[in-house]
Amino acid sequence: MLEIKGLRTEFIHYLEENHPEDQHPAVTAKNALFAYYHDIGTPFETILRDGDSMLAAEPLLMEHFRKVGRKNPEEEAAAYRACWEKFRAFLEASDRLGELETTEEQKEE
Repeated sequence: MLEIKGLRTEFIHYLEENHPEDQHPAVTAKNALFAYYHDIGTPFETILRDGDSMLAAEPLLMEHFRKVGRKNPEEEAAAYRACWEKFRAFLEASDRLGELETTEEQKEE
């Protein structure tokens, strides 16, 4: 099972090493995990399944942002999707993607 809390710090270090262009890795990590802590209408694990899943979740996040009164939900949702992509790459690089899938399967049971 994937332990999200400890992964946040590891993800920040991954971003610092692999994405030096990211000037705010802690914000990227927070944004990547937003859907884990907030219900946007699809499970976090499902979002990270593949690129198509992330694209499918983006409009759900946009709608969530509209409901809570964000000023630019389309732009923010696109930025968060980019954070999901980096988080998924981190999971792949650290051989944890399989743990994410196990978590999703356990929730379905």
